[in-house]
Amino acid sequence: MQHEDYIKNLKQENEDLQFQLKDLEYLIQLKEEELADLKKASQHLAELQSKIDQNLYQFEQMQLHISDEQHKLMGALKREASMEQELIDAIEIEKSYYEIKEAFDSTKTALHDINEQMNEAASIYQQLVTFKKKVAELESNLEIVNLDNQFLKEELSQIKKPNS
Repeated sequence: MQHEDYIKNLKQENEDLQFQLKDLEYLIQLKEEELADLKKASQHLAELQSKIDQNLYQFEQMQLHISDEQHKLMGALKREASMEQELIDAIEIEKSYYEIKEAFDSTKTALHDINEQMNEAASIYQQLVTFKKKVAELESNLEIVNLDNQFLKEELSQIKKPNS
């Protein structure tokens, strides 16, 4: 009678462990999906970084262009009509500069947000590693319980044989 209760308890524990294992597998799947989303965000970060690099290059080019325009203005003081056109060009370049600066600031903010997401991703990865360790431990425990069940079944069958 005690062996039957013990076997029932072991079976119940086995079912509980299997249920817990399924829950952990589901959690791992969710974390892997989150990790995939974060990888996409990381790719987006790389694209944003490329845009920042392009904007910086354009900024440098515009600074060179502004410098060239200033030299042209100094050399063309004698020609009033030419100077007016160069001033208009300089205003447009400055406007473009501020637009690029705004885009750069916006991109810098987005980069900061993505860095925060990457930090969260590292934390989630650590949780995933912890969950994987726990799953491995539970699987090991499950194997031990299964072996114990098997030994108990063999012992029970040996006990029943002499009585039969």
